[in-house]
Amino acid sequence: MDLPAGIAADAALARQNVAFSAIKSSADQSKAIAKILEKSIESVPKSASHGQNLNIVA
Repeated sequence: MDLPAGIAADAALARQNVAFSAIKSSADQSKAIAKILEKSIESVPKSASHGQNLNIVA
């Protein structure tokens, strides 16, 4: 049983939108984790002898 072209196209667009939404959500979560890690690194007290050459910019 074949679907009409219009219905098949609509279904394909719906699947594509769901996939894009999942990718965007994953990227947003990754950015949030990166911000948490950066804040954690910046909040560590600085030592006079250790960690002075740490580069957190990647």
